[in-house]
Formats: sequence, structure tokens, C-alpha cells
Amino acid sequence: MKISNIGGAIEHWLGFQDKIGRSFMMNEDALKYPLADYLVNAGNINVENIRLEYIHPNFSGRHVDLAIIDNITAQINNIFELKLAKPATKTQLEKQRIFNDLMRLYLANITSTGKCYFIITGKTRDFQRYFYKFERNGSAFYKKWFAFGIGKEGSITFDVATETDEDYQTIYQEFVREYAYQETLPAQITTKCEFITAYDERLIPYMAGIWSIS
Repeated sequence: MKISNIGGAIEHWLGFQDKIGRSFMMNEDALKYPLADYLVNAGNINVENIRLEYIHPNFSGRHVDLAIIDNITAQINNIFELKLAKPATKTQLEKQRIFNDLMRLYLANITSTGKCYFIITGKTRDFQRYFYKFERNGSAFYKKWFAFGIGKEGSITFDVATETDEDYQTIYQEFVREYAYQETLPAQITTKCEFITAYDERLIPYMAGIWSIS
């Protein structure tokens, strides 16, 4: 399983669907299928170990988009949450959904045997405008949670329990309310950029970013 190839596979799948007129396939639910296809055919993962809409280990009423599990022990090896970059990505609802994914991945990572990943993909102009470059009060909102480079500059650690910025604090507290979360929020969460598409709007119609969460 090569993370950079996952990003490329999803980008190319989106481009293919667009070229053949299947724009209706451009939704988050559909993203699970090219990911699963890659994992089985190029990632050498047995199809029986892949679960779509798998129950989250910490929340019985919630599901993760895709999980790789050990069929013998039922141990979770990896979890993937997927999002589609679109105009709605700038809204409060989508900010909340993305943080909820980060928290779910953070908690799952504690007990999984491998890494847990957040993937966001979409048309290059939407990825750039509504995710990478989206600003709130003059600051790039999502750069609080995500680095956009590989290597030494590819990791970000941000405060959660002690966050003082009201915009982010509101999101963190909404997670507690929405999930009836009884534990203390983590002091910090770290995201590491494992893959990011090289940006060129003229040549790259779709972009993807993949981060591991700890």
C-alpha cells in the first residue's frame, strides 16, 4: 500500500468520471470505491479485509468510511475518512465535519495497528479556493489543522483542549456535544501530510491530499 499512489488513483478516477460525463459520481460516498479498488488491486489487501461504513471503535452509532481489519482478530489495521473539496467546504458545517473526522481518526489511531488517514480530494480550483487557500479573518483556516508539504514541513500539531481561538473552540465543543463525548478532549492532535498533489491548475484538473493522524 503506497500512500502517494492512493492519491493519484483517486485523482485519476475523478478525472475519468468527469470525462465520460458521470458528474453525478462526484460525491463523498463514491470516493470509497476507487480507494477500495486500489487497495485490492495494487495495495495487495485481501478484499475480505476491507470494510465500507465500518463501525467506529469508540462510537457504536457512528461509522468510518473505510477500514482495513484483521479478519481473525477483528483488530483494525487502518481507517480512512474521505471528503470532497467543494464550495461548501468553506461553511461552518463542513469545518465541523472535517474536525469530527480528525477526532474520530485520532481516537481510532490509539487502538489501530497501523495509521489512520484523512483524505480530501476534488477539482483543483475547489481544492485551492475552498480548502487550501480558504481564509477566515485574514488567516488560512485549514492551515491550523493541516500542513501542505512533504517532509520536515509536513506535520502540524495543534492545541485542542486548551484552544483559545473562539472559532476553533466552538468547533471542538460542538464535537463534544454532538458525539456525547464524555472524555477530556486531547491536549493536541498531530497531522502529517503523506501526499499532496503538485499544484498546476492548467495541467492538474483534480487534486488530493492525504494526512495521517496521531
